[in-house]
Amino acid sequence: MTAFWLQSWAAGAVAPAVLTLATVNLDGEIRSQSPQPSAASRHVVLISIDGFAADHLANASIALPNIRALAAKGATAESSETVFPSVTHPSHTTLVTGVTPRKHGVVDNTVTERRTGKSFHITNLPRTQSVRVPTIFDAVRRANRRSASFFWPETRDDPAIDFNIAEVFLPTGGADPSAVTPGLLDELRAAAVPIDSYYAFHGDPFGQGAGDMALTQAAAHIFKKHKPALTAIHLLVTDDVQHEFGPAHYVSHAALTTADHCVGLLRRAVEDAGLTAETTFVIVADHGFITVIDEMNVAPLLASPALDGRVRWSADKWYLFAERTTAFVPERDNAAFEQLLGRLSETAGIARVIRPEDFPALGVPDYDDNPYARGHVIVAADADRHLVIDPQSASVERRRKARPYHGHGYLPSHQSMKPLLVLAGAGIAAGRSLGHVRNVDVAPTIAALLGVSLENAEGRVLRQALQEERR
Repeated sequence: MTAFWLQSWAAGAVAPAVLTLATVNLDGEIRSQSPQPSAASRHVVLISIDGFAADHLANASIALPNIRALAAKGATAESSETVFPSVTHPSHTTLVTGVTPRKHGVVDNTVTERRTGKSFHITNLPRTQSVRVPTIFDAVRRANRRSASFFWPETRDDPAIDFNIAEVFLPTGGADPSAVTPGLLDELRAAAVPIDSYYAFHGDPFGQGAGDMALTQAAAHIFKKHKPALTAIHLLVTDDVQHEFGPAHYVSHAALTTADHCVGLLRRAVEDAGLTAETTFVIVADHGFITVIDEMNVAPLLASPALDGRVRWSADKWYLFAERTTAFVPERDNAAFEQLLGRLSETAGIARVIRPEDFPALGVPDYDDNPYARGHVIVAADADRHLVIDPQSASVERRRKARPYHGHGYLPSHQSMKPLLVLAGAGIAAGRSLGHVRNVDVAPTIAALLGVSLENAEGRVLRQALQEERR
């Protein structure tokens, strides 16, 4: 499979499309420029490459001919800041809403409803139940234009999407082929798109690359035939492989190249549709990756007879979540709780204690405002270790994990979690560096490119990327 990945990118690499927007002399000076297409006639292709860290783009050992070609003629962020927690579903929902989890309500991939104790994947809910705010798909629909979505999270039964292969999972595992716009799979099969291979290979790190190419062929077909204003696609091979092998492994680099090949297929589809001059590519990611080999037992630090039964602790990777139970009486228990939090904050290996007053800046919902929120207070470790509660050990010394963890979810300000952002094509200025931006800025920028209205977005339009700003 690795050899296949390494060969496939070359076949799919597309030379930069020629935009007939300007006349250029031999010295490279622009003599004349035709008007940019209006926002109402633009198309945006939003491509999410799961786990594509900003640092990967600068790694010359990774073959990324299509993404680098787009970056060279477009605008590139030095890095983008994702959300907390830096995992797939909260981030992808931010990418299409322009708000943080505090507002859109998607706080993790798998959640537990506190009142019922039921755990489930948030994307399995209908979009009207999982996402609390309007999305860019809603904005496109209100403008009487069409959209298409290919395995984008939190889109089940989304009434705003015309062509939808939703990211929904079966109870037994794997992707659910029934969560699709009626008739769409039949149309794709009739067009010889091998869409069934997507479901056959989903979740297999050695097969997801082939599945992603099938999904990309589906997106290419819909773009060429139906020409939606917004096409969004979520590629997963890069996440599956990095979880398995780590971000520095050569197989992970090959997976990134496979995703780049998929970008090339979509570039070709846009060219074949004759819409190069009207189309903007927005290449995003949800998070980066990090490898953790150590853990730290915090059970001795949590020992407090005064708080037994009054504070419930749970550990998950880098975090401790503290839930005050109904037995917690603030007037009686606050002092002991604060003393314990102070002890944690002064412990080597603990990065910070995140209190309710810190939640708004981090985009975290208050415990009482979201039935899936996990704690009244969150304690975060340093990036190089996970936290565990092991009551059988009295040691808090750092120790080796049973096996290395390759993943994400750490504080979004950490360099390893920062994803890439590249914009190129219609309406985008060439050769523009955007510095550090945020994933919350993506949806407002797409709305501006398409000339649609996205209400209540917290992010900003990345106007420094737009050609209209500096003509």
